[in-house]
Amino acid sequence: MRYHLVFLWVLVLLVGTIDWLLWRILITKEVKQGWRKWLGVAGLIVLPVLFLVGFFYFGLQIPDASSPQVYNFFGTFLTIFLLVYLPKLFFLFVYGVGRLPDALPRKPARQPERHYPRITRAKFLSQVGIIMATAPFITLLFGVLKGRYAFYTRHLKLSFPNLPQAFDGLRVVQISDLHLGSFGTNRDPLKEAVELINAEKPDLVLFTGDLVNNFGGETRGWDEILGKINASMGKYSILGNHDYGNYSTWPSEQRKAANFKSIVAANGRLGFHLLRNESITLSKNGETIALSGVENWGHPPFPQYGDLEKTWNQTNGEAFKILMSHDPDHWDAEVVGKKRYDLTLAGHTHGMQFGFELGKYNWSPAKYKFKRWAGLYQVGKQFLYVNRGLGYLGMPARVGMPPEITVLTLRRG
Repeated sequence: MRYHLVFLWVLVLLVGTIDWLLWRILITKEVKQGWRKWLGVAGLIVLPVLFLVGFFYFGLQIPDASSPQVYNFFGTFLTIFLLVYLPKLFFLFVYGVGRLPDALPRKPARQPERHYPRITRAKFLSQVGIIMATAPFITLLFGVLKGRYAFYTRHLKLSFPNLPQAFDGLRVVQISDLHLGSFGTNRDPLKEAVELINAEKPDLVLFTGDLVNNFGGETRGWDEILGKINASMGKYSILGNHDYGNYSTWPSEQRKAANFKSIVAANGRLGFHLLRNESITLSKNGETIALSGVENWGHPPFPQYGDLEKTWNQTNGEAFKILMSHDPDHWDAEVVGKKRYDLTLAGHTHGMQFGFELGKYNWSPAKYKFKRWAGLYQVGKQFLYVNRGLGYLGMPARVGMPPEITVLTLRRG
């Protein structure tokens, strides 16, 4: 996806403003001497120029990338950029808030006689701002080193009056958004995730899309790991927006089609039954439920390959129905109140890989883009669960939004 020129100019303006303000605040007369001056020049002039050159470079490289390595290099570059500029922004915020009283009109106060060196408000705020600016740096660094692999298992129990008795207690494990290319050759993290999944002894494992970032080659070498996921009633998957290879400019339609074909085949190779706008019937002790899977359906610019009408028509009047749809926006657009799916499972948002959760309250920038972005939602008797993803994309970090394995126990009640 090619960078927009407007975005690049906004970035230039933002970076230039941040570093100009910091130069005015931090580079005092005392600092404009010797090595400290040159350190300021490097940090506030040379480094921003290098970052901006890097964004222009990746803006040209990513659309024509032929391997996932370019995406991973950009993710590392973006992380370094944020490690540098988030503390700068935090410092400016603390400093700016502290200087607000200086902007308010007030009567001149009589200054008491002083017999000790006076610390100005500006100097004090600079020192406080520098100390507090370490918080986003440490937090993001933790998200890179630990957070992206801190797998978290969430357990939920949902009751449905129309769930057949034979399926009472059905254990469904949902995973989503693996983005295998982001792991590179590091196989160990997902080995741990597979062990956690199998420890739950699931009846069903449902994978709700985005197996890769863009390329079929990302699936090589994962058979021995993901193939070991066990489920007594089977493993099923759907396609996500990244599984179509739409995030590159391909030399020919044949190459793009071959790439897509290899991603489709990889689902089967890893032991998943891929559902592409189709429904199947699951049977147990003479009773049945329906499991449906649609291809990706999202609001533009995300593709709309999902055909829910076709998928719905393949159900056979089962009393209870589960739908897998990658993008949670699909639920509000075509499912709730329109098609009687009792439980819909989605992913896609990753919770933006950043946020926090305190009890029942949660927040993430994702809430400003997606109406349903993480966790459980209910409208009437229909439920939607949005998984936060097991892998990561772009920035190789997760802060306050750990990679998720969801265990749903379905009860008749």
